[in-house]
Amino acid sequence: MAKTTLKTGAGNSEAQYVKFVENIVVKLTEHEDLFPNPDPTRMDLEQALTTFKQAQADAAYRDKRMVIIKNQAFVLLKKVVYQLSLYVERQADGDPAIILAAGFMPSQKGVHILNPAPKPERFRVKVDADLSGVANLKVNSWRQVLAYQFEYRKINSGAAWTRVLSSKSTVAITDLEPVQKYEFRVAYIGRNPQITYSDVISSYVF
Repeated sequence: MAKTTLKTGAGNSEAQYVKFVENIVVKLTEHEDLFPNPDPTRMDLEQALTTFKQAQADAAYRDKRMVIIKNQAFVLLKKVVYQLSLYVERQADGDPAIILAAGFMPSQKGVHILNPAPKPERFRVKVDADLSGVANLKVNSWRQVLAYQFEYRKINSGAAWTRVLSSKSTVAITDLEPVQKYEFRVAYIGRNPQITYSDVISSYVF
């Protein structure tokens, strides 16, 4: 049975990936009868693609903040594409022609079971008394990662976790409320959708 793959063609550059996603949009439009109620929707995919392309343009002059925003938009786009690939795989039920109709490349072999991402190792949180409202998070890298999902919330607040996706194993969380205690955690995002979080770390923010 064929499975969907995330092969983009001749290369792995951002430009090649944009072409890959644009082709998926075209194919889903041409064959919408084969893919009713896609999850995420084609509109979700187009929005993520537009956001990334705008971020690319904004980062053209190598402004550090704009480059970070572009990288985050790229991670989000990849996540939307991956989630869509799972939907296409379910619709195709092993039929490579249906996978191709959605703009994805089918696998050449049988079913390959993907193991869940492991529990993140050596998660650290560092705060600096000279930097108000900032926490620096770091975790050991994982070779098969698609993205690092960092999360935080004010402790004992009952609030939902705030999520920050990063293509790197380090991230700076800014605009936190000073002199408050927060809790932090991280997960590796891999090709298997199952998520395993790190241990939660609590820390005061200056």
